[in-house]
Amino acid sequence: MSEAGRRAQAALPAVALLVLATGAALGLSTLLGFAPLPPAWRLVLTLVIALLLALAAADQVRAALTDWQGAAAAEWGAHRRPRRNLVTGDITQPSRSPERPKARRPSWARLAITVPVALVPAALLWVPQVPGHAVALAATTFLLGYGAYALPVLPLLLTWPLPRLPREPWPWRLLLVPVADRRLWRAGEFATLGLATLALLRERVLTRATGIVVATLGLLHLVRGNPDVLDGGAARAGGLLGFLIAEPLAFVLSAGGAIALLGGVLGVAAGIIAASVGRAWGTVVGYATLALAVAVPLGAVGAGHWYGYEYFLRTENGRVVVVAGLSPTHRQAVHDTTLSVDGLTPSLRQLFADGLPVADYADGDRIAKALAAPSTAAADAYAGEQFDLKAGECFDWIGGSSQLRYVAQCNAAHVGEVTFVGHLPFTVDPGEKAVQIATRAMCEQSYGDYLGVPFGQSFLTLEKPLLPPGLDKAWHARPVIACWLQSVGPWPLKGTRTVAALQQKAAWGPAGGCRIEVPDALRITAEQPNVRCVAPGPEQRLSVPGAGFNIDLEFAAIGKSAGGARIGAGCYDGSNLANGYSFEVTADGVIEIYKHAGDQHPKVAASAKPKNAGPPTTASTPLQVTCKPTGDGGVELTAFSTGNRKATYVDKENPFTSLSPRLVLTNASTGGVVMTTMIFSATRL
Repeated sequence: MSEAGRRAQAALPAVALLVLATGAALGLSTLLGFAPLPPAWRLVLTLVIALLLALAAADQVRAALTDWQGAAAAEWGAHRRPRRNLVTGDITQPSRSPERPKARRPSWARLAITVPVALVPAALLWVPQVPGHAVALAATTFLLGYGAYALPVLPLLLTWPLPRLPREPWPWRLLLVPVADRRLWRAGEFATLGLATLALLRERVLTRATGIVVATLGLLHLVRGNPDVLDGGAARAGGLLGFLIAEPLAFVLSAGGAIALLGGVLGVAAGIIAASVGRAWGTVVGYATLALAVAVPLGAVGAGHWYGYEYFLRTENGRVVVVAGLSPTHRQAVHDTTLSVDGLTPSLRQLFADGLPVADYADGDRIAKALAAPSTAAADAYAGEQFDLKAGECFDWIGGSSQLRYVAQCNAAHVGEVTFVGHLPFTVDPGEKAVQIATRAMCEQSYGDYLGVPFGQSFLTLEKPLLPPGLDKAWHARPVIACWLQSVGPWPLKGTRTVAALQQKAAWGPAGGCRIEVPDALRITAEQPNVRCVAPGPEQRLSVPGAGFNIDLEFAAIGKSAGGARIGAGCYDGSNLANGYSFEVTADGVIEIYKHAGDQHPKVAASAKPKNAGPPTTASTPLQVTCKPTGDGGVELTAFSTGNRKATYVDKENPFTSLSPRLVLTNASTGGVVMTTMIFSATRL
């Protein structure tokens, strides 16, 4: 047989062991759903790399096979019985079999080193009461992930050294060449260092417990969904080391190929270690060692695919889902709650975007549905320190916020109106930030059910929700909260579809050249000539696509010195107040309708002069305005006032259909014109 043939024959055990172990790991991974089957070319590449590793480990595997055969032969010889010749009566002794080497007790020096080395990390990592436990656990889990908990066991493996094939010591002195000789390495030195390093790695990874550790950390990283290092997810998998081992392999071979190759490495290392143990302690101990070396890591890795995750409510592809992961940004498994993101308020979307911790899938379902539909978690009453409130009740202040009581009828003067009373759906404390955001989100979600207008489509702002007193100090399950709106007049807001009011808390924010004061009435002052004051101003960007509004107004007389100023209301695009429609009453009392498109302001309709009604320069002026979409895509504009004044127009040519109600003061000639608004109320059609 040729030399190449002999070498190929010698490598067959290693090839069979590593390739079969790799194939078995690949089949098991695919069958259990750890990773999909790699593409054909990556599958071939995985097997090729496994073959190359088998060739590199051929000597170690052949030596391990010899050890195992020796152990088996020694046990077979020990159990053979002498035989008696039935004719002569002579007893024939069995032939001598190879003797098993005696297992040596570890030296006292080795025990004195390895045992304390194991006890110190065991105390630091396993006993929370030991000083420095938290720091040590955080540092080691960052590096090794869950492998940190097994770290104290590893030094004990050194108490009984495994045999190794003869090799030259690793040339560590070559590392000192740039310092000692003050020169760079030569090509031969590079080659020597590289080959020696490869030989060392081959021995450590393929024949020692190091290989089992390396494979286990890489497998933990892969089966737990390739977590990120920076968000802390890797600390609950294979740590930084597992990340560095698994990510390059997964990039080249895919996750399935990387799992298969690391499984093959684990199988080879476990087999070689078991053969060495069996040679010294017997095949039964060898089999037990093989079972432990394979079953414990694979069992831990397999369990890690399904268990040990946290659960978070998140949004994904327009759906609300419960994500099982190792951190708020990690996704291992996803459960659909059947809720759509459409219809969720900004606070609730942000809460889910940040990742809301929940107990499990069922808890996530329950919490998501309660937050999205607060009516399902309604409560009878909110109990304050000295008061009780129910949804729909109005209240006033007595002696400050700690003395809040319901003392006023909704059709009388009052401070606020309760829009919702219900339970936060948490059974365990999710943290102060989550409580605050979830409370706000439930108030926003219930806003439309009470007012008749969805949250974000009205200028009426929600006040800070009421939480149970002392909740920040003593948490209790499903606490009751109360949501409320500030009063905008001596009437209830429930079902009124109010989108704007004179007493609204939202900032009015006028444009440049205008000033707004809000004492008992709203005063808008045009400080310069030829300015258009719109209130609320540009900072209030509310616009409701396809919405229509009714606006009721009343203005005080603006005075005869107002010149050509015009007063009124408008329906404007909040994202760009240069676009929209305005209804303006001139100095002689005529209602004019204007369409505004950038710097173009054409007048599109006007009413007749008033009959038996004073002009705005000398008398108060009531005005009722409607702007609403039509069935054919246009916008219908209507304005009424006393004195049989009516102006109407239907805009069908490039109409603006995303609108919001505003007040308007147009100053034609002189500065200092003041428009005092005594009534301003807008409702959604």
